[in-house]
Amino acid sequence: MSIPVLETENLVKVYGKGATRFDALKGLTFEIHEGESVAIVGKSGSGKSTLMHLLALLDEPTAGVVALEGEPVNKLKPKKISQLRNDTFGFVFQQFFLNPNQTVLENITLPLKIAGMGKSERNRRGMEVLEQLDMADKAKNKATNLSGGQKQRACIARALVNKPTVLFADEPTGNLDTVTSEIVEDILFGLHRDYGITLVVVTHDEDLAAKCQRRLMMQDGEIVTEEHSVKEVQA
Repeated sequence: MSIPVLETENLVKVYGKGATRFDALKGLTFEIHEGESVAIVGKSGSGKSTLMHLLALLDEPTAGVVALEGEPVNKLKPKKISQLRNDTFGFVFQQFFLNPNQTVLENITLPLKIAGMGKSERNRRGMEVLEQLDMADKAKNKATNLSGGQKQRACIARALVNKPTVLFADEPTGNLDTVTSEIVEDILFGLHRDYGITLVVVTHDEDLAAKCQRRLMMQDGEIVTEEHSVKEVQA
């Protein structure tokens, strides 16, 4: 069996102290393997977004371990963690987090700029992913002039520009209508299928979760059930 791309051991996250203490995660241990599509599902307050933030190295656990390709990250320095996050992960959020006054191309090449890549190579890589997502004609548009669906495509392009191993999508269709949601879902699962990107989706949308190979059901900071898709079982 290959080394998991991500794994946790007894992962705990606590907010507050004393009377205000809230146990957001209560000792989670599981693995995510390269090329998998995994949905983390549950109601608001179940701990699913907290878990994603820990897996994506956006936050630190109170106790327990997150390991990336077999290496525990808690022993690394903050600068190294930031570099790992920028090199390894792509992020698609419900809120688009686009700079409205920058062009689409400037927005999506930001991770490469942070990584210190030169402008011509940044733009070449940026146009490559925009073409992949049928957005090349919007490259010079200001982000503020895009529709909701186009903004989410731009976010997906930004998530892909650094060629990530793992793509995290936090309620990626939460702000979109049904038709646009289906287009975005098709893009995400197409990337998973065609490029082998590991896809981790946080959602309360049952239809979106059902498209993933594995579903982790969360309740009160714990994984209460784990389900595999029928296709996965048959395979």
